[in-house]
This record gives sequence, structure tokens and C-alpha cells, in this order.
Amino acid sequence: MRYRRGASAERELARMLERHGYAVLRSAGSHRVDLVAGNGREYLCIEVKSTRGSRLYLPKEDVERLLSFANRFGGKPVIAVKFVNVGWRFFRPEFLGSSGKNYRVEPSSSFLTLEELIGRQRTLTGVVGDEKA
Repeated sequence: MRYRRGASAERELARMLERHGYAVLRSAGSHRVDLVAGNGREYLCIEVKSTRGSRLYLPKEDVERLLSFANRFGGKPVIAVKFVNVGWRFFRPEFLGSSGKNYRVEPSSSFLTLEELIGRQRTLTGVVGDEKA
């Protein structure tokens, strides 16, 4: 069941990125990263997790493997977590909190939205009440 939920989350995130103009490749067996996505200007190396819990512990070696691959590939390392009861959260590895041999991730941890991750967050125009902001 755990594999199915993880694979489903990978496919869901791949579709989300494709809708934003990224080409996405899923890695069979996930030996290095789960998804590699690019749009010609930016490349993302993504480790995807899904949990029903309120926190997730990532082994440090998984994060180190992601960082090593992203560095060699020239992409931005990202940890994408689908908290089933909260939604998607995107984390930069350098901002993860350490907990012994693991990194601890919670929905309230410092995260990026999908729009922030791909650089499409709308900025305020400075006009209060402007619906286009």
C-alpha cells in the first residue's frame, strides 16, 4: 500500500508540473531521485514522499543522495511531501530540521508552495484591494 501511495503521489506531482510547462521524467526504482523536471531554464531533482501522519522523518542518506544527484545534474534539489490531510509542501533540503539520523518534516516547517517553487507566485502590485494582485 505504501508503494502505491508513493507512486500515486509521484504521478500526481508530475501532472501538476506538466500543466506548468515542465517536462517530467519518473525514475524507475527511484535509485537517486523520484522525478526530474525541467522547462529549459530550470531543472528540479525531486524526492517525493506521501504520508497520512503529521510529520515525516527522512533518512539523512536519502537527502544526501538527492543533493549529490542534483549537484552532478545541475538541478535544484527539492523534497516534495504530500501530507494527505493538508496537501503538498515543497522543501529545500538546506532548511530541514535535523533529528538525529533523520530530518524531520512537518506541514508547518518552512516550505514553498508549488507556485513559489516554480517561480510563478504572483506579487502584490502595491494597490490594496486590487483583485489582480
